[in-house]
Amino acid sequence: MSQFKDFARSVRSSYYIAQDAVIRPVARAWRRRSLIRETILGDASATGARHAAIYVHFDRDGLVHDYVLYQLRELAAAGFSVTFVTNSPSFPAESRMRVAPHCHSMLWRFNTGYDFGAYKDGIAAVGDLRELDALVLMNDSVYGPFSNLAEMLSAVDRSRADFWGIVDNWELRYHLQSFFLMFLPTALRSKAFGGFWQAMPYVDNKDWVIRNGEVGLTQALAAQGLRGAVLAPYWSVAEAMKDRLADRAIRQTASDPSHSLQRLQTILLQGRPINAMHFFWDTLITDYKCPFIKRELLQSNPTGMPIAAWRDVIRSASAYDVTMIDDHLRSLADRRD
Repeated sequence: MSQFKDFARSVRSSYYIAQDAVIRPVARAWRRRSLIRETILGDASATGARHAAIYVHFDRDGLVHDYVLYQLRELAAAGFSVTFVTNSPSFPAESRMRVAPHCHSMLWRFNTGYDFGAYKDGIAAVGDLRELDALVLMNDSVYGPFSNLAEMLSAVDRSRADFWGIVDNWELRYHLQSFFLMFLPTALRSKAFGGFWQAMPYVDNKDWVIRNGEVGLTQALAAQGLRGAVLAPYWSVAEAMKDRLADRAIRQTASDPSHSLQRLQTILLQGRPINAMHFFWDTLITDYKCPFIKRELLQSNPTGMPIAAWRDVIRSASAYDVTMIDDHLRSLADRRD
């Protein structure tokens, strides 16, 4: 079995090398003059703002749901001047009117390069990053926040971190998950940060973007000595989960007909890194004050974890209105039918 795993890793590594050798030069050679369809001014002022946020959105019908508006309001309330970037096929007038009060500007772009293509264009629109005290990158792949963003971000120890996120991940290579990232002046003024975005091509291959975008960003900054930190470090949460799952009573009383918690316990005992936002979602919210839950978890639950109690878990930790989540999930289901 060990030899098979080594062989599989070798094949996968060779595939990635070959893929990178083809995709990156092709993507750099093929460039639209601009991926921005339209730039629209919002109602919020950015004059003198030293905290900026890039918020990336996608909806196949160009709709802006209530949970997205809530996130924009929370970013603005935390003192961030928001640039809203939508990759949607359309951006109708009603959606623009809903977004405008909470943003400095709105960019409607072609959906090329996934979130990292949108982050790149949003960063370019912000201007001189050296003038900022903080830059947040956020996308609509999570519901929340379940707590006050301003309080959470003000608690970040800037003497120990140059960039910061909610959770980290050790799959592929070490990285901070990119649904919510904050960059501080040492990172924003570094050659590593600017160089990463300048070199980042627009690639329509999700696996490539994860490896070279999400993973690559952390790796590029760390290679230049910049320090990343997170709200809930993976191995700390994994150890807490290991102890919790060792309690047989908890495993027996949990509603888990698929035995996914037993499978999780086996994975943890083997020391295999996994996605905390999927496998540890409830512990992150209740014990680590994680302010978000992944949309994918509630939409498709790819890991098969017990999630039936998600509303109760959120309500136990927050006054967040879970009907915003229910409304969005219902909208997605209606459009599938």
